[in-house]
Amino acid sequence: MTATRAPRIAVTWAASAPSHEAWFHAELAALTHSAETGLAAVGADAVVLDAAAGPLPPAEEFDGVLVMGGGDVDPALYGGDAGHPAIADVDRSADDAEAALVRDALSAGRPVLGICRGLQLINVVLGGTLEEDLGSRGMHRNHADPSGPMVLHNAAIEPGTRLFEMLGPAARVVSGHHQGVGRLGEGLRISAMAPDGVVEAVESADPGVWLLAVQWHPEDPQTAAADGANAPGQLGAILGAFVDACRAASRGRPLVEGSRPAR
Repeated sequence: MTATRAPRIAVTWAASAPSHEAWFHAELAALTHSAETGLAAVGADAVVLDAAAGPLPPAEEFDGVLVMGGGDVDPALYGGDAGHPAIADVDRSADDAEAALVRDALSAGRPVLGICRGLQLINVVLGGTLEEDLGSRGMHRNHADPSGPMVLHNAAIEPGTRLFEMLGPAARVVSGHHQGVGRLGEGLRISAMAPDGVVEAVESADPGVWLLAVQWHPEDPQTAAADGANAPGQLGAILGAFVDACRAASRGRPLVEGSRPAR
C-alpha cells in the first residue's frame, strides 16, 4: 500500500431488500451515509455495496469490511425459530452475500467491523446463535414507535479489550434492536454488556485478528449528542481504530484491484 492511497473499505447494507418498509429503508440509508462520512473523516475511501443485489466482490479488493445494520438474520442460518412472530425484514440474499464476504475477509486477513445487524450476522457466521426476540427487555428498542428515535442506555466495557482501548470503561449508547446474541460464536469474546445482560459488543479473542462488532449505533446522530464535547466521540474512535488496522494490515501487500462497484 502506498502512502498516498486511502484504505478502501467495503460498506454493506441491503439497499434493495423488498422486505424493508419505506421508513426502515430511509433510516438504514441515512445511517449508512453517516458511516460513509465518518470513514472519510478518518481518511478512508468507503465503497457502499448493496448486499441484497447478490454476491459481493471478493474481500481481496478491499482493505477492510464494515457490515451495517438492517433486518433480522434468517433463523435457518443458526437453527432458530423461523416462525417466531417477531422475526421481520429478513433478506436471505443479503445474509448469504454478507456472510460470504465476512468469511472471505477473515481468511484474507482483512479487518472486519460490524454494527447492529452486522454484529448478529458475524456471530452467526462464526457458529453462534441469536435470541429471536428480547421480549420484555425493551430498553434496546422504541416499542411505541419503531420508526421514531432509538433508545439511549449505558454499556459497560470489558477491561483488556480493543473496545476498552477505544472508549474506556463505559459508554452511553444508542440502540434500535429486538434481538441479541444467544450462544457466542467461535473465537469471539464479549467486550461490552448492557445493564440487563444483553451483549452489546463482541470482538475476536485472538489478538492477531482484528474483528469488532457493536450492537448499538455509533453512527446515529443521537450518539454525537450523547458524547457531548468528548472528542473524537464514539464513531471517530471506533472508525479511527478500524481504519488504522486496515492501514497496518495492508502494509507491504498490494490491493487486488477489481472493477470499482457503483455506490
